[in-house]
Amino acid sequence: MKKTVIFLFALVIGFTLTISPSFAKHPKVFKLGFMTSLSGPFAAVSVTQKKGVLLKVAQINAKGGLNMPWGKVKVKTIIKDDEIKLDVGVRRFRELVAEGINALTGTIYNPMAAALNEECKIAKIPYLPGCVPALDSFRKGNPAIATYSVAFTPWSIGYLSGASAIKILGKKRIFYLSRSDSWGRTLHEGLKAACKEYGGKIVGFAEVPKGTVDYTSIINNALSIKPDIFINCHFGGDAIASLKQAYDLGLYKVCTMFNTWTTNVVAMGIPENALKGLYALEYYYYDLAGFKDKDVVKKAEEYTKAHMKMWGEPPDAYGTIAYVATEILFQAVEKAKSFDPEKIAKVLKTSKDFSCVKGNVYFREDHQMVSKYLAFLVRGKGPGEKKNKWDVFKVEGFFGGEQALPSLKSLGY
Repeated sequence: MKKTVIFLFALVIGFTLTISPSFAKHPKVFKLGFMTSLSGPFAAVSVTQKKGVLLKVAQINAKGGLNMPWGKVKVKTIIKDDEIKLDVGVRRFRELVAEGINALTGTIYNPMAAALNEECKIAKIPYLPGCVPALDSFRKGNPAIATYSVAFTPWSIGYLSGASAIKILGKKRIFYLSRSDSWGRTLHEGLKAACKEYGGKIVGFAEVPKGTVDYTSIINNALSIKPDIFINCHFGGDAIASLKQAYDLGLYKVCTMFNTWTTNVVAMGIPENALKGLYALEYYYYDLAGFKDKDVVKKAEEYTKAHMKMWGEPPDAYGTIAYVATEILFQAVEKAKSFDPEKIAKVLKTSKDFSCVKGNVYFREDHQMVSKYLAFLVRGKGPGEKKNKWDVFKVEGFFGGEQALPSLKSLGY
């Protein structure tokens, strides 16, 4: 009986150690977990996230590592593929915790980010997603102690898309093509808020699930309504397919086309004639030549040069989300002078002077990042405008500040 009790006690202690971060007094290595959908429909964009994280880790290690009170600490990256399946993602996260990670970034699928936020409440792991997390993750009481978003939520994308259409482009009659999940619905809420504020009207609406192949009936409906602007919330391969069909069926001749959220990888998959004149929002664009903020332009030039040197291509938008998440995480660790999640969380909560490629940023009470350059409005270039294959957009404007985020009151604060 005594041997059985000792065995069970040892088993409990072993299990506890596998779900708790590793806290040596003076750790010699910082283990960064990186997980995203390296297989599945978002794989091409996920690879850009991986490149962004590995670039930032290489830059830190080239300086000797993280600057901690006990000396320089090298960063080790542990990579996992969640296969865009929630059960696989949770299992891989627990594997990362068992391997002793000190923090996590990555993820491209916002339901995955929501699931990992819940896991981080138990595991006490600092988590800065490399994607646009679900709005519900930031309602009062929902964010884990050290889960912070550098890329807001779909509500802001919908709101800023509406602001772009109505305020900047002067297009008030909107046809909205949604995705039948939390991504599309939350975008819709933000879009409706912008319409109410700026005087727009949604005159047509349709929603289809991720992976839809044929958009003909929706496009024909839009052709009959003749809106001022067609706002499409689809991403990745779905965006490419729907925009190609819209061009082929003549919708581009009837109204302005707008894709709510995109990346260079996605843009390069859109036929050139369908990309020309397409408006969209991007988290970041590598070429800010002519931009008025010289400090941000300089940061972009340095960042692009480093990315080109390491990967042979300029940084993409989702790669930059992951890069910024990693960049701010490392700053928080150094400011905290500790790997302790509670101390890191306190720094993320209180510091107002984080610096990244988007300029100076900080986090609100709901753990969402506030930035002057939260998103960039871009316009697609046609064949005659491009200087190279990556030269897909021209920056037309930007949005930022707290007004680009849902009110704290609406989130229960």
